[in-house]
Amino acid sequence: MISSLVRRAALTHSDNHFNYEKTHNFKVHTFRGPHWCEYCANFMWGLIAQGVRCSDCGLNVHKQCSKHVPNDCQPDLKRIKKVYCCDLTTLVKAHNTQRPMVVDICIREIEARGLKSEGLYRVSGFTEHIEDVKMAFDRDGEKADISANIYPDINIITGALKLYFRDLPIPVITYDTYSKFIEAAKISNADERLEAVHEVLMLLPPAHYETLRYLMIHLKKVTMN
Repeated sequence: MISSLVRRAALTHSDNHFNYEKTHNFKVHTFRGPHWCEYCANFMWGLIAQGVRCSDCGLNVHKQCSKHVPNDCQPDLKRIKKVYCCDLTTLVKAHNTQRPMVVDICIREIEARGLKSEGLYRVSGFTEHIEDVKMAFDRDGEKADISANIYPDINIITGALKLYFRDLPIPVITYDTYSKFIEAAKISNADERLEAVHEVLMLLPPAHYETLRYLMIHLKKVTMN
């Protein structure tokens, strides 16, 4: 049901759905030497903690100005230290992709050589090898080598994909929408239930929505095999 709903939602959504917005990750910062606010262009006064800096893109503004800055953060790859444990929207904007590249790379590898494997997502791979894949993505990003030459056991790749989702600071189905999905699923009338789930899907942040859509398409292929 979810896979068909996600596909339906994709068809009814405009391309603007993928114009991902991201709030800035501001933290109090002490600047060395004279510094000007990049929002109001006025001088930042004081010896310490003169303003705030976005940890993801480096934007420097007054604390009071930070409340008025639009959700236009463009994360800098130099500032994004990890792939795992990184906010999903932050990661996709840093890499300029619709979905986290780790999801795309793992699913491509799984579909290329693992769809006929029994217990594809049930059987666990060796934990230390899964951690190796995690470190490879954190270190090499989209250049990480997860081919059969390096990891012949496909359960290592499925384990790495499951670990990525477990490590997300905000789950694919976000904390804000989880209870709404549960409530929608409890509706007894089938048509009303479908419509309610569809409406909740539209509340997901675009990067989360697109990741869920892609994952559902993949899991449907898994069930067919």
